[in-house]
Amino acid sequence: MKLEVRESQIEDVFVSAGVLTRRILNLEDEPRLLVRQMILPSGRLDLLYAYQTKLLLIELKAVKFKRDFLDQVLNYKNELLEYQQRGKLLQGDIESFLLCTEATSLEKSLAEKRGVNLTKYDPQEVLGFFYKNFKPIAFFTKTKPIDIGIWNLHLVHEFIYLLEQTNSVIRLRELIGGSQKTLYNKIKFAFELRLINWLPNQDKVSLTNLGKQYVQSKDKILSQRMSEEQAELLRRFVIQNPYESSVILGIAAVVESVFALSKNTYPVPMGHLIEYFAYFAGKYFDWQTPKAKFNATRMYSNYAVDLGLLAKTDNTVYLTPEGFRFTVQMQLHKSFKMVESLRVF
Repeated sequence: MKLEVRESQIEDVFVSAGVLTRRILNLEDEPRLLVRQMILPSGRLDLLYAYQTKLLLIELKAVKFKRDFLDQVLNYKNELLEYQQRGKLLQGDIESFLLCTEATSLEKSLAEKRGVNLTKYDPQEVLGFFYKNFKPIAFFTKTKPIDIGIWNLHLVHEFIYLLEQTNSVIRLRELIGGSQKTLYNKIKFAFELRLINWLPNQDKVSLTNLGKQYVQSKDKILSQRMSEEQAELLRRFVIQNPYESSVILGIAAVVESVFALSKNTYPVPMGHLIEYFAYFAGKYFDWQTPKAKFNATRMYSNYAVDLGLLAKTDNTVYLTPEGFRFTVQMQLHKSFKMVESLRVF
């Protein structure tokens, strides 16, 4: 099946991934890029690398081999040799590569006779490599919502309010009662919300700065209820840190899912949200049963309702005014986070 893609996009991956260039060209080490889209008298050379004591001329095509491509490569090589003679280019043998999506053995032999390494490559493999290995995308795709078994945000209030009295997990269990697993789930959930500092298998937990603000903002009359100040604190944190944890990303994802589905029908039917959220969150094949999809969607939509981002009945879901604002702001912050990651790569 033929893949339609611009050559510049394939070139982008080669530029950012020396290990891929090394693999496709069958080199011993990663080459070092010198110039991209180098202007020469006869055209623009795609890529020029330094490799050991040589220069690698690479012309990249996203189509099958044509004989005219050989003439193009040889013209580039001659012009580079002339630059070397005039002292305008690093000295060293120039090895020429022509990368095409299709090439026969006969065509490779023809190219070899003319001093060009004709190499067949698969653009789908290149794009697949990019998706799996490019750091910002890899981070984004690996962070997915998880099911901790906590149905509402306020269910962690009892134990985090007790952290003003003790930082011991053992002591917390004595004060709260219940099973060890239930307390563990609450601790993990609070950690996912970045309300506490915690390391698994250790007895000590403590409030983060966000957690301290959260506790200070509690409802003074009904402590188990989430106050408006607490909801605002978490909303702002999720917006500014959408990739911070699996739970935070899940909250953002369920609101975005409702926003996307609302373009088709509003209010959004819960059945539509259940299917779409599983896809959007990257968990469609993890939440395989209808029950798993239903529980996860119910859980994360509950969190969003707790934060004032959604409203719902048993069968329909609504975006609140705060939910609309949240979606726009969060998308901007997600873009900023991705751009920051691109700079680091």
